[in-house]
Amino acid sequence: MLTFFRRITHLIRSSRAQRDLTQELEHHRAMRQEHLEAAGMTQGEAEIAARRALGNITLAREDARAIWMPPRLESVWQDVSYTVKTIRRGPAFASVVVLILSIGIGATTCVFGLLDGLALRTLPVREPDQLVWFKDPSFSYPIFTELHARSDRLFSGLFAWNIDRRNVGWSAGAEGTDVTLATGAFYSTLGVAAARGRTFDEGDDGPGGGPDGRVAVISDAAWARRFNRDPSIIGKRISIDRLPFTIIGVMPPGFFGVAPGLSPELTVPVTAIAEPAALRSPTSAWLHLMGRLAPGVTIDKGNAALATVWPAVMEATTWEGQPPERRARYLARTTSLQPGRAGYSRVRNQFVESLWLLFALTGLLLAVACASVANLLLARADARRKELALRLAIGASRGRVIRQLLTEAAVWTAMGATGGVLLASVAGRALVTLLSTFEDPIALDMAVTGRPMIFTLALSIATAAATALVPALRATRNPSPGLTARGGLAILRGWTMAKSFVSVQVALTVLLLAGAALFTRSLLLILSQDAGFERNRIAIITTDPVGSGYREERLAMYYSDLLENVSRLPGVQSAALSWMPPISNELGYWTQSIAVDGADVPVSKSRYVYFNAISPGYLDTVRIRLLRGRNFTDADSASAPKVTLINASLAREYFGESNPVGRRISVGKSASRKDLEIVGVVQDVKYQRLQETTRSIAFLPCAQLGEFMTGTNLVTVARASEGVNGSDTTLAAVRSIDPRVPVRIETVADRIRESLVKERSLAVLAVTLGVAALILACGGLYGLIAYSVSRRTKEIGILLALGANPRSVLTMIVRESMTLAAAGTIVGIGASLALGRFARTLLFQVSPTDAVSIVAAAGLMLLVALGAALLPARRAAGVDPSVALRAE
Repeated sequence: MLTFFRRITHLIRSSRAQRDLTQELEHHRAMRQEHLEAAGMTQGEAEIAARRALGNITLAREDARAIWMPPRLESVWQDVSYTVKTIRRGPAFASVVVLILSIGIGATTCVFGLLDGLALRTLPVREPDQLVWFKDPSFSYPIFTELHARSDRLFSGLFAWNIDRRNVGWSAGAEGTDVTLATGAFYSTLGVAAARGRTFDEGDDGPGGGPDGRVAVISDAAWARRFNRDPSIIGKRISIDRLPFTIIGVMPPGFFGVAPGLSPELTVPVTAIAEPAALRSPTSAWLHLMGRLAPGVTIDKGNAALATVWPAVMEATTWEGQPPERRARYLARTTSLQPGRAGYSRVRNQFVESLWLLFALTGLLLAVACASVANLLLARADARRKELALRLAIGASRGRVIRQLLTEAAVWTAMGATGGVLLASVAGRALVTLLSTFEDPIALDMAVTGRPMIFTLALSIATAAATALVPALRATRNPSPGLTARGGLAILRGWTMAKSFVSVQVALTVLLLAGAALFTRSLLLILSQDAGFERNRIAIITTDPVGSGYREERLAMYYSDLLENVSRLPGVQSAALSWMPPISNELGYWTQSIAVDGADVPVSKSRYVYFNAISPGYLDTVRIRLLRGRNFTDADSASAPKVTLINASLAREYFGESNPVGRRISVGKSASRKDLEIVGVVQDVKYQRLQETTRSIAFLPCAQLGEFMTGTNLVTVARASEGVNGSDTTLAAVRSIDPRVPVRIETVADRIRESLVKERSLAVLAVTLGVAALILACGGLYGLIAYSVSRRTKEIGILLALGANPRSVLTMIVRESMTLAAAGTIVGIGASLALGRFARTLLFQVSPTDAVSIVAAAGLMLLVALGAALLPARRAAGVDPSVALRAE
C-alpha cells in the first residue's frame, strides 16, 4: 500500500521528479568528468569518456521511471493528460459530450436511488433477513393477540404496528403528526436500541401505559427539529390527542421504523392510545404484522407452520351472532409470510411498479444518450483519421491507439458521471416532492451514496465502453485511407455505423414518446371523468376536535360553531358536514352489507355498499343532483324516523326499474341502523378516486348516527364564489373557536391532485424523458447531417457548378435524412406495440397499443427530424460553387 501511494505521488509530481532525475544524472556525469580530468585527460576527452561511461541518458531516465512507476500506468496517465489538453483546446465538443452523459446517467441514477430507498434497501436493524411480514395486509388486534399466544415456536419476536396521524402537543404547540403505534415487542424484535434513554417494551404496552405511565420514543429528526437536540430531552412531557406522554428515548440517526418512505416522528405503545373499541373488534383491521423467525426456521417452514396455526386463530376470533355467510368468509381468510428485510410500506406498494417502469424508461434515455455520444465520437474519429493513421504508421500498435481513445472516453464519462451525480441529487429531491402528498409525505435520503454510488460507478464504466469501443475500433481499422484521402466525399452514404446509431436513437425516442403519450392520455381521460359533484370553488376544511378532547355535546357544539363561522365568510354560499370528503383517496372508506325490506339481498347481488354520513345542505354544497324524492333536512334529527339517500347505481342494482323511494333497507346488524326509509335517489358520484368504477353508495344523516356526532371527526365542505382555501380569513374563522384544534384547508381540486399523484407523476416524468430523448435524437441527426454536409462541400459545389438545382440538393439531403428517421420510427413503432403490455396495469381506459398515442409519437418524431434535417440541407443548397471548389 505504501508503494502504491508513493507511485501515485510520483505520478502527480512527475515534472518535479523528472527535473530531479535530470539534475542527478548531470551531477554524476560532471563528477566523472572531473575525475577523468584529474587523471590527465583534456576537458573534451573527459567529457566524451564520461558520457560513454554513463551510457544512454535517455535509457537511464526510462529505467528510473520504470522503477518509480510501471510503464503501463504511466502511459495511462499520459493519455489522461493528453485528454485534458484536448478538452482545453476544444471545450465545446467536450461540453456537449459531458452534458449528454450527465443527463443519461443522472436520470438513471436518480430513479435507481428512489427505487433503492423504497424497495431494495434493507432495514437498519439487526439481521433483517430474518424478518417477515404478513400478507393481506391489515389485521385486527384480537387476531394479533391470538397469533402471538399460539406461535412461540415459530417466531422469536412478533409485533403489530400502524402509522396514524395524531394531534401532538409539542413544546411549541399542537400539530398533526405521523405517529407509529406499535406493540411492546416492536424494538426488541427489530433489535434496535435507543441512542439516548431507552425504548419501550411489553411492560409499557398496556391501557394507561406502564410503570412510567404513557411513554413515547422520538426519532433523531424530531429531536433536532422539535427540541433543538436538547440534552435533557429524556423525561420531557408531550401530549398526543390530549393524553400526556413522557419521552423515554431518542432513536439513532437513520432509523425510520419499518415503513420505507415514511418517517414518523414518534412511536408509542399501541394500547396506551388506541380506542378500546378498536382493540376489541375482530373486524377492525388496521394493524400490520411483522415478526422475526425463530432460529432454524425458514420462510417455507414458517408458512407451513402458519397454515396449521392460522385456522385456530381465526376460529378463536369469531363472535357470537355472526351470520353464517359472513362467518364462512371470515374463516376462509388466509395469509402468508413474506420477506421483511426491506420492511413494509404502503408508499412502496403504491409506487414500486411505476418506479420499475420509470427505471426502464430512464435506461432507454441512457441508451439514446450513448448512441448520441457514440455518433459524436465517430465524427471526431473521422476528423482525426489522418492523425490516428500517422500514429499507426510510425509504429504505434492498434491496441495502444484504442486504449488512448478509450481513456479519452473514460475521462469524458467520469466528468459526465460527476455531473450526473449532481443532477441526480437535485432531481431526486424534486422527484420525492412530486410523489409526496399530504397524507403520505415521502421521507427519503436521496444522497448518492452506498449502493446508488456503486450503481453509478458501474453504469459509468458500462457507458464508457458502450460509447467508445465501436468508434475506436472503426477509427483504427485501416490506416491507409487516412493518409491518402483528401476529401470527405459521400460520408453519409457509406457511414453505416453512424446511420445505425441515429436509427437506434430515433427508435428508442419513438418508444419513449409513445409511453409519454399513453400516460398523458390516460391522465387526461381520468380527469375527464364525471365526478358527479362540483370540482371548482369547493373548499374542504379538516379539523381534529376529537383529538383535542371534544366529545358528545361539546363536539356537536364545535361543529355548529364551525358551520356558522364558515357560512359567514365573504363569498361562501353554503357549507355542510360529511364524514368522507369528495374524493376520499387514502382516508379510507365505510362499507357494509344491507338488507332490503327486511329480507337479505340475494347472493347474486353486490353484498357491500359504500356509505357516507352527511349533514343537511351537503348535496347542495357540492352540487350532487337529486333525481328522485327529497333531500335531508334539519327535521331528520336523532329522534326522527331513520332515513337514507341512495345513488342511482344502488337503486338499479337492488331495485331494478322500480321506484325505490319509500322502500326500506337495513345496514349491517346494528340495531340503530334497522329499517331505514329511502327518501331520495341522487346521481352517481365518485367515492375515493376519479378512476374508480361506479359504486353503490348510500348517504346517512350525521344527526341520526350517534358516533358521528359524539366521537368522530367530520370534515366541513364550503362552496364559495371566491377561493377560501388557506386564506388568513378562513383560518382565523376556524381557529377562533379553539386555536388548539389543528386545521387543514384544501380544495376538491387539491384532493383530486393528491389522488392522482402516481398517474400525474408518471405522465410528467414520461413526458420529460420523451422530450429529452427527442432533443438528443434530433441533435444526433442534425449533427450527422451537418457534419456530412461540411465534409461534402466540394461534391456539392461540383453538382451546383454543373447545373444542379439547389432545390434538388436540398431534396437529396432531406430524403437521405428522413430515410434514417423513418427506419428508426418503424422500429420504434414495433417496439411500442411489443412492449406496451408491460404498462397495461398503469393505464386507464387506454390500450397499450393505442393507435392515437403511437401515431402521435411517430408523427412528432418525424416532424422534428424534418426540422433537424432542413437546417443543414438549406445550408448545403446555398453553397457558392466557386468558394466550394477552391476549398480544401
